[in-house]
Amino acid sequence: MSSTDFPTFMVEPVADGEATRLHVSAGESRGAYRIEGGEQADYLAFFHDLARDFGTRVPHAFGGPGERGEPKGWKPLITTNLSDRTEAGYGDPAVLRVEGGWLLTATSNDGLDAFPLVFSPDLQSWEHRGFVFPEGETPDWVLTGHHRADFWAPEIQQVGTEWWIAYTARQHSNALAIGLARAKDPFGPWVDNGEPLITGGKVLYRGSTASGGVIDSHIFKDADGTPYLFWKNDTNGLWPRPLAGLLREHPSLIDLLFEAEADRRTAAFAAAVQPWANTRRPMERFFWMQPLIEAAIDNWPRVRAALIDFGQAGEIVEAMRTPIHARRLAPDGRSLIGDEKIVLANDRDWEGHLIEGPYVTFQQGRYWLFYAGNDFSTPAYGIGVAVAHHPLGPYVKQDEPLLKSASDWWAPGHASVAPGADGRPQLFFHAFFPGQCGYKAFRALLTVGLDFSDGGVKLRPV
Repeated sequence: MSSTDFPTFMVEPVADGEATRLHVSAGESRGAYRIEGGEQADYLAFFHDLARDFGTRVPHAFGGPGERGEPKGWKPLITTNLSDRTEAGYGDPAVLRVEGGWLLTATSNDGLDAFPLVFSPDLQSWEHRGFVFPEGETPDWVLTGHHRADFWAPEIQQVGTEWWIAYTARQHSNALAIGLARAKDPFGPWVDNGEPLITGGKVLYRGSTASGGVIDSHIFKDADGTPYLFWKNDTNGLWPRPLAGLLREHPSLIDLLFEAEADRRTAAFAAAVQPWANTRRPMERFFWMQPLIEAAIDNWPRVRAALIDFGQAGEIVEAMRTPIHARRLAPDGRSLIGDEKIVLANDRDWEGHLIEGPYVTFQQGRYWLFYAGNDFSTPAYGIGVAVAHHPLGPYVKQDEPLLKSASDWWAPGHASVAPGADGRPQLFFHAFFPGQCGYKAFRALLTVGLDFSDGGVKLRPV
């Protein structure tokens, strides 16, 4: 099959308030569409219709997981919003054992209130206790408001006599950064450092710059009280639009990257819509490129090898590598000290273009780093684990994911570890209801038991 076997797309989008109207043509086919509201569900509906009319790929959210895992003892804990101010459930859950029970905080997406605080005395009943940053009380450096803000992956840890929370938020520049706030009590009130703890650098793409951004901070406290910060460079958000732009300039690359005609048509559409996608808000840029991302992930070894061989896509290939970084935190939590280490990177096919959501726990004399891999908004997402003899590594991964999508729950991800009611370690993680993956779709809180040994870590029912 050659590039002549699929047509060139012409795309004419126009903003219409919160919606987007667009006319699409390819060969003899024509279509007129309206994307309502600008949320990921609206884009998924559009791409479903586009697949029907133009033979592009159907989004994973409609097809479900391919190779399914088994929910071995997974126990749902929270399956509905506990507050009318919580809009999308409990993604990226951080569970911590505190006096009298367990404390949960979680991602808030672009909600007006940032980071719910939820308490359980028994891991069965849960009570909403407020937010870390209620509306109007976010730090000055943080961008707020629907379709503007992003509040991701908070995590609370007791360090000395204080409680610290590390979190990700969007700066006024639109770049993601990591902040830290402190309190005398795990339920607050919280006082921010007043500026980001870590910001992303600039990445050059074909004569222009884009902010790399950082996300998914994790505070690990070693047995001697030394705090470490783990985080991810958010480079996976940088390559899709440059790749689409590269395909605009070199359409013959589409044949080399993709074998299936639906994937080739998807890539051709992404190339056509890329100039418009570049003008949209950060999350919408991701929505426009989602089918291309899914096509690339499903053809990952082929795509990466072809781009390396092409020789003019070095920056794109580099952005497809998402290392997990770690460094010691200063005792006052206002800076980082010591050498920075890359402790993990995506190098397994199942991980695709990213790993993220690091969480370290010390068990059986070793350090176990749980992480999520692949695309969080699809059933391809899963949880992996690696082990080391020092918090900064080197870490050795288990080859296969520990958790992956099952019939009842899709896209398990971004875990934390805390002792259960019996004192034994449990993994706490989020997952979507089947068919409901995506940004701002509800994410439930689930748990499963963990057994650690010299042979690795295994799941057990709780």
